[in-house]
Amino acid sequence: MPIRPENKKLYPKNWKQIRKDILQRANNRCEFCGVENYAEGYRDKDGNFIKSEGMQQEADTIDGEKIIRIVLTVAHLDHDPQNNDYNNLRALCQRCHLRHDIEQHRQSRIINKKLPLFEGQDEI
Repeated sequence: MPIRPENKKLYPKNWKQIRKDILQRANNRCEFCGVENYAEGYRDKDGNFIKSEGMQQEADTIDGEKIIRIVLTVAHLDHDPQNNDYNNLRALCQRCHLRHDIEQHRQSRIINKKLPLFEGQDEI
């Protein structure tokens, strides 16, 4: 997940190197589900990743499977972007990262709903 511009100041200047180290430690695989970085394929109805390449990828596309590309991100296990201890960091695919952060996202939505609207912002 890209770092939001307003949060960049929370990350160390050497974040790119830290990210590289974490991905290398994880052998370029999600540390929760094992899917490989940059793999292309689709998720089946149970959420398992099915790798798809070449002619099989063309067939999957024709059969209506949504082909996705896995891009690993680095997650803070304690959700604190200032805690960059390597024991607190994991290489995760988008799906696992979103699942790991689900409660934090839920809390953010609750807080954001309570915030007053900015001038010129329409109510949803």
